[in-house]
Amino acid sequence: MENRECSNKELILQKFKLSTPIFQALGDVNRQQIIALLLEQTSLNVNQITERMDISRPAISHHLKILRQANLIEFKKNGTEKYYCLSTNIRDSLQLIKDLIVTVEESN
Repeated sequence: MENRECSNKELILQKFKLSTPIFQALGDVNRQQIIALLLEQTSLNVNQITERMDISRPAISHHLKILRQANLIEFKKNGTEKYYCLSTNIRDSLQLIKDLIVTVEESN
């Protein structure tokens, strides 16, 4: 039984490590607000996001970078502008979190 507990803990830790970038990305109110904006508007460029928030354009760019690194958003170029939208792979990110939850629930 102890070996099973140990392997469950290792599996939980592995899934937690995979989920950490998502938790970090979603752990900031500004990034949560950007996600909410993109849910409402489908796609926005940096200027459009900046107009709807109370932080600077460089701060918006920083938050967009973190959200992109977590695979929560992506951009499409239209001329020289980048238009940000929710990632087509966002379900994969959400599945990582679901897998973590299920693994923890099964260990109890």
